[in-house]
Amino acid sequence: MKALQPVERRTFVAAMLLLPLAGLGLRLFGLARMQTLLRVKRPLAQASASLLEIQSMGKLVNMAAKQSPFPATCLTRSTLLAWMLARRGIPCQLRIGVKLDEGAFAAHAWVEWQGIPVNDKPDIATRFHAFESPEPPSAFQTS
Repeated sequence: MKALQPVERRTFVAAMLLLPLAGLGLRLFGLARMQTLLRVKRPLAQASASLLEIQSMGKLVNMAAKQSPFPATCLTRSTLLAWMLARRGIPCQLRIGVKLDEGAFAAHAWVEWQGIPVNDKPDIATRFHAFESPEPPSAFQTS
């Protein structure tokens, strides 16, 4: 692993500390409630960042997840990354997609910025059918 620059190191350490909390929050509260809790009302700054900088943040969060002693799902990583980007004033979208993989149902989450995946392979949106937006829990309740 190459030596991280100070700004990268801060992002990496923050991700290492926050990933377990994000995972716990998703398990305790679910996605919809976590998104409400993590909604950024006022970003720290209105940032203009390049695609490379945003993808670098995605790689750092993924790297932290691999180094963490606590398992982090794609949803945990992507939820945290979306929040970290929003705090910096960078608009992004959490995407959740599904597919049939050899007859088995598979789901995956990733983050997009201007329609470009920033924490996954560039073709991820062609391999999973993404929902337009996460459905609220009420969509799955019967009357």
